[in-house]
Amino acid sequence: MNKHILNISVGLFLILNQSSFAQQQSIKSHLQNQGYQFIEQIDAPADMTGWAGYKDEYPSTVFISNDQKYYIVGDLFDANDKNLTEDAIQKHVKGAVLNEVWNSLEKSKWIQDGKNSASKIIYVFVDPNCPYCHTFWNQARPWVDSGKVQLRHIMVGVIRPGSKGQAATILSAKNPEQIYKEYNLSNAKQQLKEMKNIPPTLSKALDENEKLMEKYGFYATPALIWKDQQGNIQSQQGAPKDIKLLLD
Repeated sequence: MNKHILNISVGLFLILNQSSFAQQQSIKSHLQNQGYQFIEQIDAPADMTGWAGYKDEYPSTVFISNDQKYYIVGDLFDANDKNLTEDAIQKHVKGAVLNEVWNSLEKSKWIQDGKNSASKIIYVFVDPNCPYCHTFWNQARPWVDSGKVQLRHIMVGVIRPGSKGQAATILSAKNPEQIYKEYNLSNAKQQLKEMKNIPPTLSKALDENEKLMEKYGFYATPALIWKDQQGNIQSQQGAPKDIKLLLD
C-alpha cells in the first residue's frame, strides 16, 4: 500500500467512527436522562458500542447497537467464559460508585461522635430505641475517646411509632452531640421526649436517612458502613461480635 492510499484509508476509518459515535448519542442521551452515568467505552460485539457505568450506584455495562434499534444492559462473556463485564466494572466503575456511596452518606443527617482528626470514619444508622445501637456506642468508646475513630450516627426512626419524633428531638437540640451522648450514657433510660410536630425540613431529612438505609439493603439497626485499609467500602448489620476487627 502506497502512502497516498494509506492516508485515504485512515481518513475513511475516522469518518466511519465519527458517524458511529454520532449515532450513539440518541440512545446514550436517553439512558443518561434516566440517570445512567457513562464512565468508559469498552470492547463490544460487532456492530455495537460498549460502555461501563452505573445507575443509582449499581454498576453495569451497556451495549448499544450502531443502528440505534437496540441496547442491552448486562454481562458480556468471551468464548472462554470469561466475564468481561466484571473486568470493566473493576477497572473503570468501582471507584466512581464507591465515591458516590460515600458522598451520599456525607450528605445525610448525622451526629458526629469523635474528633475531626480521626483516621477512620464509620457511618452508623441508629434508632433511639435500638438497644444494640447503645451496645455498639459503648463498645466503640475506647477507639472514639482515643481519637482514632469518628462515628457518624445517621438517625432514623424505624423501630417504634415514636422513634422518628425522638430522633427529631435529638437532632433539633442546640447540641445534638451532647444530648445523644447523655442518652447513651444513661443506657437509653433517660426520658427522651417525642417531638409531635416535626418541622418539614427535619422530617424530610429523617425520611431521606431511612430511604438511604433501605437503599443499601439494611433492615435493622445498627447498620455500619466504613472504608477498609484498601479504600473499599465495607458494611455490617448489627453490633459486631469482635469490634477490634472493625476498628483496629
